[in-house]
Amino acid sequence: MDKDDLFDLEKFRLGPEDLKAYVGKAAATARARRRDRFIIVPGTWADRLAAARHASTLKLALHLLHQHWKNGGQPVPLSNVSLTSAGIGRRSKWRALGELERLKLIEIERRRRKSPLITPLKTRSIKGDHHG
Repeated sequence: MDKDDLFDLEKFRLGPEDLKAYVGKAAATARARRRDRFIIVPGTWADRLAAARHASTLKLALHLLHQHWKNGGQPVPLSNVSLTSAGIGRRSKWRALGELERLKLIEIERRRRKSPLITPLKTRSIKGDHHG
């Protein structure tokens, strides 16, 4: 075998049918991961969320708790785009943030022309999180 044949990139290039098969599997895996995920809700949050008036508040609370855990307890930047998969629009986001702030579950760092940074409060019971 010729040395140049070993490094022929065309031998390793995926065809359209290979790409379709891979993309289909990747999407199915992502859906399965999302379905299998779970979120720890501290008792304080559950108690206070019982007084929430909007469904978007509960959706946002769950999203924030998951992201806060995923980010290792760091504040969560909350873009409008990140909430579309959770079914929360821009106006609902701000209504829900206001309600979570009134319930004393979050602190909001409002940043001019940037996504707000959200710090969930009263999350001491989430393992690995030392804020609270």
